[in-house]
Amino acid sequence: MRDGGGQGRFNAAVLYAVAVVVVATPVWASRSGTRVAAAHASKAVSANLKNLRHVVLSGQTLTAILQNHGLRRREVAQWDAAMQRAAGPGAARVLLAPDHVLTLQFDKPGRLAALNYEVDDHNRVIVERDGKQLRSRLEPLSVKVTVVGAQGIVEKNFHLAARSAGIPDRVISQMADILGWEFDFRSVRRGDRFRVVYERRVTSDGRVLSPGKVLAAEIRTPRRTTQAFYYDDGVEGTYVDVNGRVLAQSFLRYPVEFTRISSVYSHKRFHPILHYARAHHGVDFAAPPGTPVRAAGDGVVEWAGRNGDYGNHVAIKHGDGWVTTYSHLRGVARGLHPGMAVRQGQVIGWVGQTGLATGPHLHFALFRNGAYLNPLTASVSFKHAVRDPHRFQLAKADLLQHLANVPRAANAAPAEPIVLAALPPARRQNVVSLTQ
Repeated sequence: MRDGGGQGRFNAAVLYAVAVVVVATPVWASRSGTRVAAAHASKAVSANLKNLRHVVLSGQTLTAILQNHGLRRREVAQWDAAMQRAAGPGAARVLLAPDHVLTLQFDKPGRLAALNYEVDDHNRVIVERDGKQLRSRLEPLSVKVTVVGAQGIVEKNFHLAARSAGIPDRVISQMADILGWEFDFRSVRRGDRFRVVYERRVTSDGRVLSPGKVLAAEIRTPRRTTQAFYYDDGVEGTYVDVNGRVLAQSFLRYPVEFTRISSVYSHKRFHPILHYARAHHGVDFAAPPGTPVRAAGDGVVEWAGRNGDYGNHVAIKHGDGWVTTYSHLRGVARGLHPGMAVRQGQVIGWVGQTGLATGPHLHFALFRNGAYLNPLTASVSFKHAVRDPHRFQLAKADLLQHLANVPRAANAAPAEPIVLAALPPARRQNVVSLTQ
């Protein structure tokens, strides 16, 4: 896993021993001394620029905003075209999204000198006037990363308790993904306790972004304690259990970001539309229409399209006889077709109600050599120990200390909403985030 702020690989054993503040500096700032010198030389000119910071409202367009500041339609089209060029060839159009920040610089009334738009939580587009031309570029946001933690006690269910503790939905989903093969979240009971330490990401002007990695997570029940730790062995960061065994997440337990399960696996269930009992091989995940559906693991698409009672349907072969299917989708991701390779976490469609479905949900099924398996209980991965147990013990000790220092916060404020990134997944540094 990689940090969305564009940082390099790091050693958890060293990094989390102290309070952490990391600033991801735009690449261009460190590459060229000429640019830095030019920036100092242009201070006098910059002083005459008028900066306007605009938080985009729902339904607002770049055309409307720029015309409101005196730009003609032809000029607006030129600035928009320059913005699209920065996103790169083949990328989806960069469209303004609610709550994202657009900064405009004017050198005189009605004459735009530069614009700066935060495309998503990781990148911004900068367009600048250079004589008669407009030059544009895409660069990483300058982001401050701090380590924060939260804990809570379950009253009704895990999701509500975590949100009440102020934990963002994305972190809750990460906890479910990380611990999902070690802990059955359906078994959570009142009084169970949980703690989590994760990365909080904030822009240089104070805007809270979607959180980064979960660094340590724990759930305590009267019967057992389940823990997971983020560990970088010098090759690639991964999650390990308390004994230093890698939690090889060959499949995601939850192909939609963590949400309630409306109907569990069974061999016989009364069908609400057909009005007779028939086998229900799979799990129904209730979620709002349009919720992104993720590939549970790396594989090759076997089916992508309409499939009778299953409605819009995707099947993915994962090798060694494993197949996952995703049914009743509102739509299949553009370009998804049989024979196409997909990665774990890649968005393959959206929750819908197509085929024989009484409400919006994802029907998720798991097969091994053609036989049905319960996705919630099947074991589909093997653990292996970390390569350097001593190094892991140092890292774990630091993260355990962070867990121990997590404050008890009563009535924590609700977590900030996460905005779906405007760039396509291939251009994002993280795979998926949901609009809450």
